[in-house]
Amino acid sequence: MIIRWWRAVAGSQVVLQQYADHLERTTFKEMAVLPGHLGASLAVKVNGTDYELVVTSLWSDLASAGHFEQGAFDDAVVKPSTQKLLKSFDLKVEYFETLVTTGILDKG
Repeated sequence: MIIRWWRAVAGSQVVLQQYADHLERTTFKEMAVLPGHLGASLAVKVNGTDYELVVTSLWSDLASAGHFEQGAFDDAVVKPSTQKLLKSFDLKVEYFETLVTTGILDKG
């Protein structure tokens, strides 16, 4: 299993909620129908007045994780409307190959 990892920063609770709504309405639904997609999540950590975001998606293999590729394989795909919304964001995504899992991620 491949974990696709991307980080960003929202400058307020309002922006955080707008971004979470955007993911639920569009991005996560678009990903859900792609071959090899296993799930996705948005995690947040409050850091002063900023909200550090981590978006992870799970894929069956590296080829499936590349569905978002528009340039280099590790280029982040961030729509202009999302760019305007966020305080900062990574230009690159990271991919990790899962070696050991447990719980709901366990392939059993």
